Amino acid sequence: MSQTHPRARVAIVEDDAILREDLARIVLKAPELDIAGLADTLRAGRALLAGGVDVLLIDLALPDGNGVDLIRDARARYPKIKIIVVSIFGDARSVVRAIEAGADGYLLKGASETEAEAAIRSVLEGGAPISPTVASHILARMREQNSGRRLEGDAPLTEKEVAVLTDLAKGFRYKEVARLHGISPHTVADHVKSIYRKLAVNSRSEAVFEAVQAGLIRLND
Repeated sequence: MSQTHPRARVAIVEDDAILREDLARIVLKAPELDIAGLADTLRAGRALLAGGVDVLLIDLALPDGNGVDLIRDARARYPKIKIIVVSIFGDARSVVRAIEAGADGYLLKGASETEAEAAIRSVLEGGAPISPTVASHILARMREQNSGRRLEGDAPLTEKEVAVLTDLAKGFRYKEVARLHGISPHTVADHVKSIYRKLAVNSRSEAVFEAVQAGLIRLND
């Protein structure tokens, strides 16, 4: 008898009814995903999280506040939750605030169904999907504000670690990164652990942010 894997529960916090329903339709079409609930405010979003959520899709501009507040709360209360921002705001300031608060990925509104579904699958497997346009904004801002900046300490990333982190930042899964570099998924995980230690971070999104700031990776290549 084949084993049935649990479906990932996805909560959507978005005040635009049309987009909210579009995202819900994308989730319902995926056989391994299920809807945990829909909300249009921060308050309602917090109530949804209490019911158990694997992935949170959230807008930043909500009627009763900024989605960053809910991202921060969700990350603190539910460390294993995966969070993807789906927002019209693609400027570097908004993106950096969301990532610092604990977002794992960032998509601009208008992303295709394929992109949105792939992003959800990616974060569930440890990826950090970021729209190319968003990545370009981050790079532009980091180059302006952090030109010449170097990582503190004497443990820079190796060439292989930079390559692995770059691929993970683009949304590739561990197995895909392993195949690209001719190594095992276990070795990829070892590289990730080393990257976390050297950058003094605890998540892929934080690692990507720090590496971009330090000029170690370029997301728009």
